[in-house]
Amino acid sequence: MGDILAHESELLGLVKEYLDFAEFEDTLKTFLKECQMKGKPLPKTSGGSLRVSKSLTIQRDLLAAFDSGDQKVFFDLWEEHIPSSIRDGDSLAQKLEFYLHIHFAIYLLKHSVQRPDKEELSERISYFKTYLESKGAALSQTTEFLPFYALPFVPNPMVHPSFKELFQDSWTPELKLKLEKFLALMFKASNTPKLLTLYKENGQSHKETLQQLHQQLVEAERRAMTYLKRYNKTQVDYHTLIGVTAELVDSLEATVSGKMITPEYLQSVCVRLFSNQMRQSLAHSVDFTRPGTVNQCRDQSLGTEQLRCQRGLCQHVLGRSGDRECPL
Repeated sequence: MGDILAHESELLGLVKEYLDFAEFEDTLKTFLKECQMKGKPLPKTSGGSLRVSKSLTIQRDLLAAFDSGDQKVFFDLWEEHIPSSIRDGDSLAQKLEFYLHIHFAIYLLKHSVQRPDKEELSERISYFKTYLESKGAALSQTTEFLPFYALPFVPNPMVHPSFKELFQDSWTPELKLKLEKFLALMFKASNTPKLLTLYKENGQSHKETLQQLHQQLVEAERRAMTYLKRYNKTQVDYHTLIGVTAELVDSLEATVSGKMITPEYLQSVCVRLFSNQMRQSLAHSVDFTRPGTVNQCRDQSLGTEQLRCQRGLCQHVLGRSGDRECPL
């Protein structure tokens, strides 16, 4: 409760800012009245209202400079208040800026009652040419803008067929409408209330965290299944090995009393030591009574360590009888 009271003024300010942004006028009036009745602290100034007022002023100044043809004021405001990431990375902003440069370059030709001042016109054309050679060069490969790269070099663009549309009465109002829509969209995004911004950021972060956790869970389950299969296989091999070991111990005890170990019995024991994949093929194709069996086993992709182990086992078992070599 103490933490809430410590930040109560800021929290109430966030609520007030959002209600103002969403145009809940009656709700906002009731909210402010109730805060006053309960003696709740409210920020003396509304940050949201100040931002909205400032953005509206900037928009008006940009549009005024557009109408008056004040190139320097317009582009100073444009570069100051439109983020470079938007100006350089957004295709819509780049196209709009290109046409805005054309607007100011031909402004005197369209709005001068008498012949335009040559020096000022030359200065505007030179400014446009500099833009084409720098930032505007990015659009030089676009078919839509390619004809306008010749504009600075045409003596009288007003009578040139390539630039006929620029001097139509509808061209400037249409461009201004595009500018108004762009500015409204830009400054609306920058005036988003902090409460809404916090909600979006936290919601997106929460969603990304859940996705990461879900992916980690799927991966953990996959590894668990792999380890479980390995464990089950190891357990089966362990029981098989224990059984074979017990039989071999019994066979060793039998040899002490002079009982011979038959090749068929040794074959059955060794086959049981092979993997399940090789068991069936070896049982039908390997003859342990013939020499060269080791090469045949190797050709059937038995591992070196497996062959060494089994060969050593057979040598140990058959070596005591002394009547044959180890078939492995």
